[in-house]
Amino acid sequence: MKRLLYILPVIWAALGVFLFLESPDMETLVRERGQFDIPEEYQTARADQILEEHGASSGEDILLVYTAEEAFSSQQKEELEEVLDGFPEEIEGYPVESIASPFDNGGEALISESGDVYMAVVTMDMTVNDVPYVREDLEAAAQAETVTTYVSGSAVIEDDVILSSEEGLQTTTVITVVFVVGILLIVFRSVTAPLVPLLTVGAAYIMTMPLVSYLIDVWDFPVSNFTQIFIVAILFGIGTDYCILLMNRFKEELAVQPDRVQAVVTTFRAVGPTVLSSAFTGFIGFAAIGLADFDLYQSAVGVAVGILFLLGAIAVWVPPAMLLFGDRLFWPSRRALEATDSRIWKGLGAFSFMRPGWTALLILFMLIPAFLFYDQRLSFHSLDEISSDTASVQAVEIVSDAFGEGASFPLTVLLTGEDPVDSSDMLQLTEDVSAQLMRLEEVEEVRSPLRPDGSPIEELLLTEVLQEAADGAAETADGTEELRTGLTEASEELENQAESLETASEETQAIPDNGAEIAESLNDISGSLNESAEQAENIAAAQQTLAAGLEQNGLAGPAQSLRETTAGLEQLQAGLQQIAQGTGETAAGQAQLAEESRSIPDTFSETAAGFRDTAAELNEAASGLEEIEDGIRDITGVIEDTADLPAADTTFYLTEEVTEDEDVQDALSAFTTEDRQVMQIDVVLGIDPYSSEAMNVVDTVEEQTELITAPYNLETAVSGLPAVNADLSQISDEDFFRTAVIMLTGIFIILIIMLRSMIMPAYILVSLIGTYIMSMAVTEFIFITILGYPGISWAVPFFGFVMLMALGVDYSIFLMARFAENMRTQPVKEALLDAMTKIGTVILSAAVILAGTFGAMMPSGVLSLVQIGTLVLTGLLLYALVMLPMFIPLMVRVFGEKSWLPFQPPKEK
Repeated sequence: MKRLLYILPVIWAALGVFLFLESPDMETLVRERGQFDIPEEYQTARADQILEEHGASSGEDILLVYTAEEAFSSQQKEELEEVLDGFPEEIEGYPVESIASPFDNGGEALISESGDVYMAVVTMDMTVNDVPYVREDLEAAAQAETVTTYVSGSAVIEDDVILSSEEGLQTTTVITVVFVVGILLIVFRSVTAPLVPLLTVGAAYIMTMPLVSYLIDVWDFPVSNFTQIFIVAILFGIGTDYCILLMNRFKEELAVQPDRVQAVVTTFRAVGPTVLSSAFTGFIGFAAIGLADFDLYQSAVGVAVGILFLLGAIAVWVPPAMLLFGDRLFWPSRRALEATDSRIWKGLGAFSFMRPGWTALLILFMLIPAFLFYDQRLSFHSLDEISSDTASVQAVEIVSDAFGEGASFPLTVLLTGEDPVDSSDMLQLTEDVSAQLMRLEEVEEVRSPLRPDGSPIEELLLTEVLQEAADGAAETADGTEELRTGLTEASEELENQAESLETASEETQAIPDNGAEIAESLNDISGSLNESAEQAENIAAAQQTLAAGLEQNGLAGPAQSLRETTAGLEQLQAGLQQIAQGTGETAAGQAQLAEESRSIPDTFSETAAGFRDTAAELNEAASGLEEIEDGIRDITGVIEDTADLPAADTTFYLTEEVTEDEDVQDALSAFTTEDRQVMQIDVVLGIDPYSSEAMNVVDTVEEQTELITAPYNLETAVSGLPAVNADLSQISDEDFFRTAVIMLTGIFIILIIMLRSMIMPAYILVSLIGTYIMSMAVTEFIFITILGYPGISWAVPFFGFVMLMALGVDYSIFLMARFAENMRTQPVKEALLDAMTKIGTVILSAAVILAGTFGAMMPSGVLSLVQIGTLVLTGLLLYALVMLPMFIPLMVRVFGEKSWLPFQPPKEK
């Protein structure tokens, strides 16, 4: 049997080393699978599901931030545009769904007013857990040479939290080991004694981590950045506690037992059930976490696996060490086997029994302020989790300064139904929702298809359309007035012309008689001209006869001259005849004209009458135009009044033709899924998106959206960082209550079975809950009042409660088990005080060690771990120094032997 005891540690060590070397790497698993997912029944998970159902990416938005010392130069803009235009379509197999660039239409919203900060949002089809695979290449693709480049976003920040916690784990582990060894050296004043707990815990650890890694890798066991740190802290803490309890009892038994074998047997027979019960309550506590809905909380269930291996390691490693070393286990202490009574606990216990009233007042003095001032102020500000020097945190701070607090992480409202969302009615409904959300005090900006850059498209606003219509109507009225004026002027001109024609008619009455006289005169002239032509002809004939006679008489010269004169007369005669003929024709024409001109006065009179009729009609038309002009001006006034109505500022003039406009279609593509079944509205808050106020706004946004969309049978969902935090708050509250009920019920049952009492388990749980409240109040005072944080990290109360309940109950079990053992031979008071005297040193030492292991989380650099460490450290010290040594004796004093009701007190066997 002894040989087997010595062989088992060797087998354990060999198997543990093999598994430790062959198992999947825990750090890799944490980075790949360590981020939490929101359960399906919550709104942000539903939003992701809606996008997936309609072929859109429900992945992660990566924030790219580019800064320069002054406004970007043309060269820097060109380089940045090339970087974004040339961004890969996929990275390590994960598609890049879209890029919101400052160089797109409406991208001015991504450029700071000073022009020295540019922002882009890359949407990738991946989960938070995929960030480790793509991060290096993503940062390389986003890099711009001439400006400073930052890569951020909630997924990147979560990855940085994990990296920070991994770095902190190494520091925590070293500090824990050094601290535990130091305390053990002080407690046992021995060099060899600390080796037993260290070997036992180390043996449990090298078996726990490989198995948990396999469970994560093969069975999708929940994991987070808390998993490994909690396993280290709790295994070192309770493992050392159990070993101290066993070794302290072993030291007592060595002083009274004949040999070390009997001392080992008696030790495990006496306190083995105590260790088993304590471990089992811890196991129930951490196993209960597995029943939580939230995988982040479930990730601590790996501690339950560690507790099982710790029990195994205690059974395998501690007995051989005790048998092998015996009293040399406490070498070189000269007083190794002397009892180490606790004077502190003995004094506190005696005071509580003798002065129950003062004890009650002291405890109330501590509890009441804690209950009054503990206000459960939680913080979801993940940026506080890690150093402000981290690039992802700096990016968010730069964006907050340049664009406003809410610009980094806007809310997203989704609308979907059976019909497509790109109709004019749906666009107007979307705008109604956008306008309503814009009225909320906490909302800085709303972006949707009709307000892609946060401002409504003015050309489509009803007020603008109405104003254009009013301007057109006014122009029409002005044109009508000009036409009316022209008609009036034309009418007046026609009246003047009519008067002129009547005057001309009177003046043309004498024209026919004058024309006849002229014709007669012309006829007389024509006759005279004909007579003159005949005379010229006669003279010419006479001259021809005379010339012939002169030639016959030899007077050829005179005869030739006379012939020339005759030729001139002949030409004159021909000319006179032509003139006479023309004059005659003129006389005839004048006579005809004189006859025709007799109708001119009548024509002028008729024309004047027509002019007057036309003038009258023009005046009538001008009067009609005046009425039309007045009507148009009235309509213009009505349109202008309508355009001034508040509703016109948010109502759009939308027709099918408008919705088919290229710019509107581009906006629709940016805010709808490809199948046009889901509409997206981005809501930028004017407050810190991590704040509790932002989480409260989520409920308001959801209520307002549902109020407007309810008549249209649309499904709505809200996502984005504030919505995720709102869901986390609800999950945290529900899981806290469920886990607390299960855990406390399980511990209560175990305590009933172990202590055979229902009274003691009740006031033990009351003491633990009171300790938790005081610890939370102290933690809030430190981190909120003194250090100025907005609240306690949201996961701290849950994990802190689980830790304190599961670990603090161990010390109650240590004390009450010894108390029950003493009750077999002693009265109630003596049994309890003796138990406190004997077990006080063990509990104080164990509490200091366990508190120290959690205190070792302080240098981790992760705020939630620091706060958990503070909470548990404070709680364990308060429990070991106040509640156990004062409250428990007070309750025992009050109940006496009735503490075992409904069972009987232990009796001597």
